[in-house]
Amino acid sequence: MSDWRFVDLDLVDNVLAAATFDAVMKARSKDLVDDTVLFWRPSEPAIYIGFHQLAYEDVNVDLCKEKKVPIIRRILGGGTGYSDRDQIIYNIIFKEDNPLIPHGPKEVYGFVLGGLIEALHVLGIADTCIDTERFGVYANGKKISGSGQMTSQGVVNSGGSFLVDFDFEAMSMLLTDPVKNLKKGITRPEDGMTYLRKELGDISVNDAKTALREGFSRVLGGLIDGSLSSFESNLAEELREKYTKKEWIFRSDIRKERRKLRKKK
Repeated sequence: MSDWRFVDLDLVDNVLAAATFDAVMKARSKDLVDDTVLFWRPSEPAIYIGFHQLAYEDVNVDLCKEKKVPIIRRILGGGTGYSDRDQIIYNIIFKEDNPLIPHGPKEVYGFVLGGLIEALHVLGIADTCIDTERFGVYANGKKISGSGQMTSQGVVNSGGSFLVDFDFEAMSMLLTDPVKNLKKGITRPEDGMTYLRKELGDISVNDAKTALREGFSRVLGGLIDGSLSSFESNLAEELREKYTKKEWIFRSDIRKERRKLRKKK
């Protein structure tokens, strides 16, 4: 197994976080950095939407504006979710030809999510599984982690969340369909989701983070402590503006409206 760079940003501005894992991918594509395991936590609540998602379909946009909760479109696929500082977000960023990891989106999901399964086992949660339809991780029958993925310029980014705690009220208020990414038949998110403090009691973020790092270490091999390069940090700052523009945040909604107009003509 090869060594991976491990970077823990901890609390970080939501927009900068999205720009950062974009920058890490670009740095990896140029062979400026090693394959990377990136951890971070949103400094403030936010709604993250997948690359292809319709913001106005998934999100109560006006309420987000009223509550000053940013809507951030990430470059990764996957669904729409609520995030805050009680979640550890991970991005596993690597060259597509890495011999350790199987090729293909489903295969990558299965491999990477094995790290979350191992993390749950480290914490003493034995009843775990991967939902191969939605690529979520389940603990004691309920979803505790969602995920998304993309490949660009020969680099794969497989990312997701690890819920230490969760604000069901905020999610239910800000999303139009808070059970959209859960198994069929679930009518309340509380019935289909769980989090570490519910399963284990008063676990700290640091203990959860240690377990998650150990889980990924078991499937990936050694994780070597590192930091962002100056190239990545500078590029992330340059990319920050992209993630604040209406044309990016509502790109899918804008394209949908354009298609409607073309059909009318």
